[in-house]
Amino acid sequence: MMEALLKMVLVCGFVSMAHCTATAQTSSCARVEGPFDLAQVGPRVGCPLSAVIENSHSQTLADGGHVQTKSKTAVYRDSVGRVRFDNYAPTQESPSFIQIYDPVEGVQYFIQPQYAIASRSRWSGPPPSSKIGAQDQHMSAQASAFPPAPGPTIERLGPQRMQGILVTGQRITWTIPAGAQGNDRALTIVRETWISSAMGITLLEKKSDPRSGDDEKRMTNLEQAEPDIALFRVPADYTIKDQ
Repeated sequence: MMEALLKMVLVCGFVSMAHCTATAQTSSCARVEGPFDLAQVGPRVGCPLSAVIENSHSQTLADGGHVQTKSKTAVYRDSVGRVRFDNYAPTQESPSFIQIYDPVEGVQYFIQPQYAIASRSRWSGPPPSSKIGAQDQHMSAQASAFPPAPGPTIERLGPQRMQGILVTGQRITWTIPAGAQGNDRALTIVRETWISSAMGITLLEKKSDPRSGDDEKRMTNLEQAEPDIALFRVPADYTIKDQ
């Protein structure tokens, strides 16, 4: 009886230690004050990671046909907050372009591996305050030419676990009344996001818009380990052009 109790205490101790370790790792994710306002993986200090973001787009055509495209983005973040995105076009095995955001030096790079060229731009102002995506900005610009539509409905979701970490969800629904933008029937646009505020990452984002189709960005293969420092440097044989 005593031996069984001792085993239970030891197991509980190991579980508590693992929980404390995970909590400490998450709590060390300090926000980086700097120029880069990145939605999918934000600059954070003390919580390195690597992951794959799987992107998919599907659309139903007027003739009933379907179009579906898939691509992926490999993402890396180191302990000082540098973030790198390797963007792969569909069916390509090497990245078509690479983005590196370095809040330590206040610079960002746009790299074209096929040409061995990197464009470098420096930060000289405050971080952007707007977190509205390009599609939403386009939608807002279109809406400004028509009578105002009712405001969006916001629904809080979660929490739940994705890729082993706690995330909370939010669903935003816009309804565009018939005739508001030349449409002959009401249009409903839905965006759903699942975010880890502690780690500054978005693990899932889905958007459904009858005008443009369905989009999904899903983070997979998440590993909380330090990436190779070489990933955040432009190769020595590349030409760097300042913007």
